[in-house]
Amino acid sequence: MQWAKAPSGAGMWVVSDYHLARQILSDKRFSRSLAAGPEGAKMGITDPSPESIISMDGQEHAKLRRLVAGTFTQSRVAELKPFVETLVTELLDDVASRGPQGDLVSGLAAPLPIHVICHVMGIPVEDRNYFAGHVAVLFDLDGTPVDGEDRSLSLIRYMMSLIARKRKEKKRGADLISVLIEACDRYGKLTNRAMVTLCLAILMAGYETTVDQISLTILDLLSRPEKADALRNTPSLIPEFVEDTLRTNPAVTTTFARMATESVEMAGLTIGPGEAVVVDVLGANYGLPEVDMQKLFRPIHLTFGHGVHRCLGSHLAKIQLTEAVRGVLTRLPPVSLAEEIHALDWKTGHATRGLNRLLVSW
Repeated sequence: MQWAKAPSGAGMWVVSDYHLARQILSDKRFSRSLAAGPEGAKMGITDPSPESIISMDGQEHAKLRRLVAGTFTQSRVAELKPFVETLVTELLDDVASRGPQGDLVSGLAAPLPIHVICHVMGIPVEDRNYFAGHVAVLFDLDGTPVDGEDRSLSLIRYMMSLIARKRKEKKRGADLISVLIEACDRYGKLTNRAMVTLCLAILMAGYETTVDQISLTILDLLSRPEKADALRNTPSLIPEFVEDTLRTNPAVTTTFARMATESVEMAGLTIGPGEAVVVDVLGANYGLPEVDMQKLFRPIHLTFGHGVHRCLGSHLAKIQLTEAVRGVLTRLPPVSLAEEIHALDWKTGHATRGLNRLLVSW
C-alpha cells in the first residue's frame, strides 16, 4: 500500500496486495458514499452520481441490491445461455460471411452485450443502438461535459418514457424493469426517480465494460496459440480461460475510491479519516502468492470486486465471455490477428481498457 496522486491531483492510498485489497473492499469503515459525495468532489475524485447504487453504503445499498439481485443469480443467468449462444452464432456467421477478414469488436464484442443487457432489462430491440451510442459517450473521458450531460438527460427521459409505457401493459413480463415497477407500485419499495437511476446504472455497468472485456479476452485467445490449442482440444477449459483472462487482462484496472470514516491501521500504516483508498485490481490480481504458476489457467482474481459491492452482473458477463470464446473457436475458420500487437487500435481517454477494433483474418 502506498500514497499516490491521481491525475486530478487528489492524494489517495493505492492498494495492490490481494489480501489487503479484499480486506478493504469488505471493511465497513471505508465508505463509497463519502467518496461519491461533496467530500470526494473536493479532492477531485470523479465518481458516479451519489444516487447510484454504486455510490451507496449500508442499508440503502442493500435495499436496492436485494431488489435486483434475483435477476443476476447464477441459476437465472444460466437460463439465458441459449439466448446468448444464438446471438453469438448469428453475429459470427455474419462476420464469416464477409470474410476473409473481419473485426471482432464491431462484429461481436460491441453488439453482444447491448443485446444481452437490454434483453434482461426489457428494452425494445429497436432502441438498443440508441443506448449503445449514448453509453459509449458517457464512458469517454475526453468528451465534453456538455455532451455527457446531454446524453445523460436523453437517457433519463427515455427511461422515464419506457417505464411509463411498461406501467400501462396489462400483463407484465419477467424483465428487470417490470420487476422494479412491481416493487415500486405494489410494494412501495422504490421511487420513480430511484428506479430510473438504478436502471441506468445497471445498463451502463452491463454494457461498456463487457464490450471491452470481450475484446481483451479474444485478443488473449488469439495472441497465445498454446491456450487456443488447449481450448480446442478441451472445450471444458473455456470457463477457466475466461477467469484467467479476467485476472491478467481486465477491462477495469482500479476500483472506485472509498473514504475512511475513521482512523484505520493496516499493513503498518495509518489511513486517516477522510483519506481515500483505491484498489489496484491488476496489481492485486498478479500479486497473489498462492497462485500455482505451473497451471495453464489461474482463475483467482478481484476483477469483479469483493464484498457488498461485488459486481452484480459477474455471472452475466462470464456467460457472454465464455460463449464468445467458444464461438470464435467453433463458428469461424481458424483465425489469426490481422495486425501486429504493437499496431492494435486501443481506446484512449476511456474509463475502461479496450480496443476500438480487433481485426482477424482466415
